[in-house]
Amino acid sequence: MGSAAHDQAAFASRLFDLLSTVEASAVIGLAKSRVRGLGEQLAFACSALHASEALAALETTATTHLSVPVVASPAGHREVSLELPFEGTILSHVLGGGSTYSVTLEPGDDLVAPLRPLLESDPLAAIVVPVRLGDRTVGAAALFSYEGPFGDSAIEMAERFSEVVGLTAEAFFTERLLFELFASCLPEVLGSDSATNLPDKIMSFLRSTRVTPVYRSRLELALAIGRLTSRTGLEARLASRVLDAFEGYLVALEGGADS
Repeated sequence: MGSAAHDQAAFASRLFDLLSTVEASAVIGLAKSRVRGLGEQLAFACSALHASEALAALETTATTHLSVPVVASPAGHREVSLELPFEGTILSHVLGGGSTYSVTLEPGDDLVAPLRPLLESDPLAAIVVPVRLGDRTVGAAALFSYEGPFGDSAIEMAERFSEVVGLTAEAFFTERLLFELFASCLPEVLGSDSATNLPDKIMSFLRSTRVTPVYRSRLELALAIGRLTSRTGLEARLASRVLDAFEGYLVALEGGADS
């Protein structure tokens, strides 16, 4: 086999190894649905709390910036892409461990400046709530008013809302982590002289991230199955049958069609 043909075969092998780690199309669909769900929750909060607009900012893996995936109003939501620093914004208080708070704002307030490109107008008031996974704050949500201060009951409602956002953020981080796994693995796995060793690379990446134990255990299980199925076709068929049987068992428990 010539050098060019050998390189092409090696590239194809590494690419197949990478893409078989997860179902890429399913991951993309899940990630989109999480952003949409977050937007719908923010839009509902705007209606319930009489807010003009709302947004959520979640930490990235590097934990040096926050990512804003969506902005909402009572009329709906739109996907955006903006990175924010941890310090120097209206969100900084809750990111540092503070609790939910309401604040009135001056026109052109510096604490809103980093967010202003995403907002339709200059807010006169805001409620800021922490987004938590367990005991850890992983972001913040802010609701803005362009008409005046929020009522006294708004803070209590916003705190309940933050618990719902936390559940959505938990799922959001799962899909985001998978995309970052791709970004981390691609240069090494597809390089012309690289070894195809996704399990070791993925575990190395996971150790460098701040993921919760439940995510780590799920991904370790996925890697264990991947190692088993990489041996021969017999192991792959066995793993597939076991997973199919387990899925059928779950469907039966839930009263599905296979019960």
